[in-house]
Amino acid sequence: MSEITASPTAGDNELNEDALLEFTLKQNIAELTACRDENINKYTQAVTDITATLVDLRWKHRHQLFPYRVKEEVLGAVLSEIIAGHPALKEKILERLEANYQQIRTREAQTLSLTRSMLEGTYKTPNL
Repeated sequence: MSEITASPTAGDNELNEDALLEFTLKQNIAELTACRDENINKYTQAVTDITATLVDLRWKHRHQLFPYRVKEEVLGAVLSEIIAGHPALKEKILERLEANYQQIRTREAQTLSLTRSMLEGTYKTPNL
């Protein structure tokens, strides 16, 4: 019995090179995926609950927020006394409060939509 051995041909070399390139490509993809996952894990470790973050922000800026709360309480007490003393003005006061509230709400909605479009990269300035 004789063994037949085939000598490597040009076609076999091409297949070996393609297999080597494919193997190298798979290794590179695996390494890039591992690097990406590592970065994602690194950045998501610092993510906390939104409620906890808001509480922390409020605590950090409490010196700025406290005067507004005092102002709200004083304003509320004054309005209560005015309404108690002049019941006829109650509707006018409530109408003005509602109108101001709606203006603030509209401005806040515009600001949020502007911020969102800036974050998404779809905001275009009127000057361009």
